[in-house]
Amino acid sequence: MSKYIPKTKNSPAPAGRKSVKMEADELTEKIKACVKEALEEQSEAKAEGEGEEGDPTVEAAPTDISALIEQAMDVVAQKRKARKDAGEELGDVSADEVLEAVGEIMEAQEEAKADDGVEDEEAKEDEGMEENEAKGRKAAARPTSTKSAPGRKAAPAPVQRKYSGIYMSRGAGAPSSKKSVPPAIQLARAIKCLDVFGRHDPDMASFYARKKYDDADMAREFKALSATNPSGGGYLIPEVYLDDIVELLYAKTVIFELGAQKVPMANGNLNIPKMTSGARATWGGEGRKIAKSQPAFGNIKLSAKRLEAIVPQTRELLMSTNFSADQMFANDLTRRMELGLDFGAMFGKGGEFQPLGVFTDKEVEHVDAKTLGNTDLSSAEGAITADFPVYIRSKVLAKNVDDNKLGWAFNSVLEGYLMNMKTTTGAYIYRDEMNSGKLLGFPYRVSNQITTDGTGLTELAFGNWSDLLVGEQLGLETYTTLDGSWTDEDGVQHNAFEENLAATRALMYVDIAARHKESFIHVKNIKAF
Repeated sequence: MSKYIPKTKNSPAPAGRKSVKMEADELTEKIKACVKEALEEQSEAKAEGEGEEGDPTVEAAPTDISALIEQAMDVVAQKRKARKDAGEELGDVSADEVLEAVGEIMEAQEEAKADDGVEDEEAKEDEGMEENEAKGRKAAARPTSTKSAPGRKAAPAPVQRKYSGIYMSRGAGAPSSKKSVPPAIQLARAIKCLDVFGRHDPDMASFYARKKYDDADMAREFKALSATNPSGGGYLIPEVYLDDIVELLYAKTVIFELGAQKVPMANGNLNIPKMTSGARATWGGEGRKIAKSQPAFGNIKLSAKRLEAIVPQTRELLMSTNFSADQMFANDLTRRMELGLDFGAMFGKGGEFQPLGVFTDKEVEHVDAKTLGNTDLSSAEGAITADFPVYIRSKVLAKNVDDNKLGWAFNSVLEGYLMNMKTTTGAYIYRDEMNSGKLLGFPYRVSNQITTDGTGLTELAFGNWSDLLVGEQLGLETYTTLDGSWTDEDGVQHNAFEENLAATRALMYVDIAARHKESFIHVKNIKAF
């Protein structure tokens, strides 16, 4: 981002820098572009029914912007002199300071115009009342006046900012006309301001947050971010957006809909002591020694593992400030991350780079529908009967598992198989209950990451999902490259420059573990068709 030097007397332009005049000319062009773009956006909003008639920001821009900038530069110089006299250490003048001064000047001009043309509303009301009382009595009529009554101060009309609203957020007293923006859209806009428009410069990101979206809160977050040391950890999306987006991501995953819990891992690892066995109470007699027993303890260890995704987008989509474009980008990003989180919780193989999933954990009880040896439950081919879900439910509850968050996880093929089960009279056994999202009184969720092979075999899991812990270290971190290269899942290499693409890399540092292994049961080789 360009920096601007205030105009002072007898101050030659430093070597290697542009002159103040040249800086002012560049700023003039930038502000003209901002005004034009703001007017176009206001016109589009009005055409869609979102704009308000008489909105002062829709009026024409001032013709002599150069003079306005010169005046703003003087205001900035005076402010900086006062701050310097107070002992504050100052750097170069930023564009935000100049734009703020422009807003203040325009506001002051509008206040002056409002004060000159204001009328005393109370006096007009008094006049109207006296005219009604004096109706039919001309002699007693009092002369009307539009000036304020003696001793009364005229109530000023609300100040309307014609142009400062383009650069600055509206005052706290003014009603907000902006619609509530969903967290996913906030994330997409934050990424675009910081990664795409701002090129990882927080000052530029703050400027574009105001210019593109008129979002003062986001601009303040980026300004706060600029105080951090880039070499000390890099630039991340502001935490106010991370908190919202992580909740949105979790709400869409199967494991969190069933009740999995998240725990913080401040340093990337977490040790949770657990009791593996308890003390026993025994019966004894008079004069006999009390048998000794003591509990045994174990440990659950979580260590951060990197969940990652690269989301390719066209540059036209990323540069668009359209609401639907932001929604498409946010949906694509969050969907890829949520699928990765679900997959790790169910099928992760464990070790250094993956969590250990419920379907693959050897300490979780596994049942093979083909080898039960009970035809009342399943056949040798794995075709289950209506009694089979009852059998699985009973096996878990027999382990004294807390039933508050018990739930089923299976795919849509098995869902259809269970919904089509009938009695000998042709009545559906589970369909009415499953239409409400439950099976045998407990909720179920469908994930098509649980596959069905070509022979019709699939699997399911049932258990207390609140015993599944998801440790998170940071949250969602993003970075967008406009000129890099990457290889997709099909092994095809893409070059952003040649294909006019951009790639957003999303990262989360998480780990997943079951607090009680006995809380889950996994069934494989279920014949679904």
